[in-house]
Amino acid sequence: MNDAVSDVGTAREHHHASRWVRASEEYAAADRATPLAVEDLEAWAESAQVVGRIDEAVAVLTRCFDVRAEAGEIHGATRAAYWLWSAHIFARGEFATAAGWVERARALAEERGSGEYGWLLIPMAYGYLGKGDFATAEGLLHRAAELGLGRGDVDLITVATTMRGRATLKLGSLEIGLALLDQAMVRILTRTTSPRTASAMYCAAIGSCYEVQEIARATEWSGALDHWLGTLPQLGGAYFGNCRIYRALLMRLRGEWSRAEAELEQACRDLAVDGRLVVGHAWYELGELRRLQGGPGVEEAFEQATAFGRVAQPGLALYRLGQGDAQAAGAGLRRVLTERQLADDRLALLPAAVEISLAAGQVDEAKDFVTELEKIAQTYPTTAMRAILHTARGAVGLRENRPADALARLRDASDRWRELDAPYETAQVGVRIAEGCRALGDEEGALMELRAALATFERLGARPDASRVRGLMSAQNAHLAVLSSREAEVLRLIATGETNAEIAAQLFLSERTVHRHVSNILIKLDVRSRTSAAMYAVRHGLT
Repeated sequence: MNDAVSDVGTAREHHHASRWVRASEEYAAADRATPLAVEDLEAWAESAQVVGRIDEAVAVLTRCFDVRAEAGEIHGATRAAYWLWSAHIFARGEFATAAGWVERARALAEERGSGEYGWLLIPMAYGYLGKGDFATAEGLLHRAAELGLGRGDVDLITVATTMRGRATLKLGSLEIGLALLDQAMVRILTRTTSPRTASAMYCAAIGSCYEVQEIARATEWSGALDHWLGTLPQLGGAYFGNCRIYRALLMRLRGEWSRAEAELEQACRDLAVDGRLVVGHAWYELGELRRLQGGPGVEEAFEQATAFGRVAQPGLALYRLGQGDAQAAGAGLRRVLTERQLADDRLALLPAAVEISLAAGQVDEAKDFVTELEKIAQTYPTTAMRAILHTARGAVGLRENRPADALARLRDASDRWRELDAPYETAQVGVRIAEGCRALGDEEGALMELRAALATFERLGARPDASRVRGLMSAQNAHLAVLSSREAEVLRLIATGETNAEIAAQLFLSERTVHRHVSNILIKLDVRSRTSAAMYAVRHGLT
């Protein structure tokens, strides 16, 4: 008996100190000696769940449900059912089993005549969110928060308020939605919630902000998340694995690309089994980062994202555009746009749609996409949304030979991205500003913008963008401006004497793809031979 008491005490200490693996082991040892009280079972279940020991968590949560139900403690039973639902949904993607637990808890509550319970309203609200019925979801979550207040259940209040904020944003109410997220985040940031709730709702709040381009809040909360994760042991599983994806997004935004790539690769490994509902997100973001770096494994990452249910757009379309295949890029992106009808779902796709339409010479289509962005910006007037919109307007203005108007838009976009401390996005806009300066005859100003952008791209490791800018550095390179970033990179290697096979090996492409790029380069530069293309590249500083 004394050994069992000692094991429980040790387990509680480990749990309190966030050493959840050790806590799980000690709780298991104590339980083998003497069955644990329900409060210790609940702590054990949380410890197992947050570190991704899902089989163990499910088994212990099942015991928690049974004990609470037998004692007539319906609120505690519904809480256990909610976390069972969460484990089956987010770790395993087992929707039928998850729904079964909710129904079992609902039947228990009705059998005991206990009325409604807030924890059971959360899965219902998720269902309505998934169907696009945000008003019904918001009402359910509002009621769940009220029931949580009545019970003094901080976790229930926080989950309901966070998800209510998300539903309200989806309804187009930016100010109210953000206020609800702020309210929930105060509880999370002050550590008044359980670790399990904190990890899940950190991600929900940050993800909701990214979806409406409220990057400032997302960055602030991601910074707090990064600090918290830095105090914890190395963690896997669906809960903290998802947190690490958002930490990687913050790293990428700040320009810490190597750290972001390592974080995403680890998340993909950790979430492969017990994180199937979120691992597609990790693979997609890894594909995006590899695309920006111009390294290998881009298509593999996007294929993995697709296999786990994450649409690989707009990243795949931009990758195809970088390869010089504007037709494939446009076809893939337009297909997804036809599937997405909600404004905030389309928002992530529209900036790429503008870029691809302009690259294909379809200016009117690009202007239609800009008009759609303008409508969304009226609903979500955030700093990043303004930067996105003005970048798109500036790009169209350049194509329509309105450089003065374009520059005004692009300068504003640049200021906004600098305000958000987003170096890659700032450099991208800087390249367009250079184009505007050049169109107005200000070659010196253009070169200054290009040099600044090149320095940023080289520091970040954005090889395709850096190669493109090197090709634009000459005042006499109007033909080079029509090359895609991948074509410019191929031309640079042609100029160094590389064969198609050697280029293919360096850029991780097939020889057939390289051959197509070479043919496009000869046509676009209006030269007849590979040798002439190489001489052109040397004359214009691409080597």
